[in-house]
Amino acid sequence: MKKLFLILVLICSFSSCAQETKKPQLISQEEFAKISTKEVQLLDVRTPQEQQQGFIEGAILINFFDTDFVTKVSTRFNKNKPLYIYCAAGGRSNKAATKLLATGFDTIYDLSGGYRSWKENN
Repeated sequence: MKKLFLILVLICSFSSCAQETKKPQLISQEEFAKISTKEVQLLDVRTPQEQQQGFIEGAILINFFDTDFVTKVSTRFNKNKPLYIYCAAGGRSNKAATKLLATGFDTIYDLSGGYRSWKENN
């Protein structure tokens, strides 16, 4: 009985020491449409070639595939303010958001469906 109690105490101790991993928050196309993109931090993580096909007004392009992606984003955006992020379809922006949260960004909203869905809806 004592061993079982000790094991439970150790498990609880270790789990309480584990850091909570921040995750990007998906924002729907409908919610995003209510936001003034000129008044928020908006990051486009697509390539320059993709951006030539169109972009969301107010977005700053920083290519996710750049070797210094995190450094560029960190110097352009305030880590303490919400950051809205998008890519072509949603996969790359999720990876970018996860990486940025790990480097100290507080809150990141990832546009569900990415630019393609936004373009279809607007």
